[in-house]
Amino acid sequence: MTLERLRERVRAALGDAVLVADDGRYARDDGVEGPFVPGLVVRPRAREEVAELVALCHAHAVPLSPRGTGTGTVGGCLADHGGVVLDLAGLDRILDIDERSLLAEVEPGVITATLHAAALARGLFYPPDPASLKKCSLGGNVATNAGGPRACKYGVTGNFVLGLDVVTGTGQPLRVGHRSIKGVTGYNLAGLLVGSEGTLAVTTAATLRLVPRPSCAVTLLASFADEADACAAVHRCQTGGVVPAALEFADRLCVRVLTASGGLAVPVPDQARALLWIEIDGDAAGLDRSIERAAGCCREAGALAVSVAGDAATRERLWDVRRALSHSLRAGWPRKVSEDVAVPLAQLPALTRAAREIGATHGLDVASFGHAGDGNLHVNILYDPAASPDVTTRVDRAVADLFRATIALGGTLSGEHGIGISKRPFMALEQSGPLRALQCELKRVWDPGNILNPGKVFPA
Repeated sequence: MTLERLRERVRAALGDAVLVADDGRYARDDGVEGPFVPGLVVRPRAREEVAELVALCHAHAVPLSPRGTGTGTVGGCLADHGGVVLDLAGLDRILDIDERSLLAEVEPGVITATLHAAALARGLFYPPDPASLKKCSLGGNVATNAGGPRACKYGVTGNFVLGLDVVTGTGQPLRVGHRSIKGVTGYNLAGLLVGSEGTLAVTTAATLRLVPRPSCAVTLLASFADEADACAAVHRCQTGGVVPAALEFADRLCVRVLTASGGLAVPVPDQARALLWIEIDGDAAGLDRSIERAAGCCREAGALAVSVAGDAATRERLWDVRRALSHSLRAGWPRKVSEDVAVPLAQLPALTRAAREIGATHGLDVASFGHAGDGNLHVNILYDPAASPDVTTRVDRAVADLFRATIALGGTLSGEHGIGISKRPFMALEQSGPLRALQCELKRVWDPGNILNPGKVFPA
């Protein structure tokens, strides 16, 4: 079927209102440029319309790529096979916040920060906090199993997903999971779908666990003479009686960019080559002792300075700087490739060292920052495409070397961004042929026509 014919079918079934003009944004995400121009963009107004659209695409073998707000970095929402982009931004209602059961039910287009605010207004807390929380959607968070700084204490999105309403690749609506906090009836299909990047089913609603709101939070910023000392402080904090909500790391190039911009909310010594953001939350009565322990752990590891931001304004400024770090780096170089590898905690110093050495080997600037508390670092390769004829080749080689080094350290290709298009060629580094084949069989069960995000994660 031609896309024009499909457009007529969609118009007949769902009306003109669901058809959206492609203004260019659908050809890219935050990390992968097009041109991946879709033939058709559809924005449903109701969950029932999703099932109708998927059924139409299945019947006529038209590829369909679900999309949230496009904040991904690996091309997971791009229509690289043409066909239809299913824009879920219009399904943006918080359907329920059950204060007694500590859960929320939301549509996939709800912005993460919107749920944060709604939960806080009721004395509750939804902890997952991707850096893009002010614009990323919860459906996208589920698709990639997004994390964030607070994953150190609370876990990633998948730790808060109780149940999902989904549509399979044939257009069949299903409810998987449960509304209870615990449940082991049958297979954990909700767990299978979290992080599946839209290749198995389309999420139309999610039931998410909430927790009581911490009564108090304090942020510390510790500076170090080198990355190894900062990594040692991470270990000391985690084994020294501190339970940090977040432990965020920035290497020497990041420090240079931040200090040059003057954006840090507290002073940093001139000789600083690494930073740690440490957030501690909980009951105010016991917080002072935790702050002292965390500061002591940093000083024992060789911290040059430890600043405490106890007031809300300073804390927010510190976290704004951390969340904007990727954009700060992007402002200083014409191009940036951002990878989000993760390693066992003991290998964190080796990963920071390997990233720096890979940059030196290929003559490239490399900046590492991210979630030191769970071993997940964003390694950014920064370059100017016009600098030399071979620079893109050197970047490609550096990325491959980073992935090989990560796997050699017992790590994984992605901690939270997913595989999408950009990391797909490297899956064989981490997973065996039989394991990849088993997952492709699962894909065929959920999506027998191979219309949902074909070619993402695994080749089509």
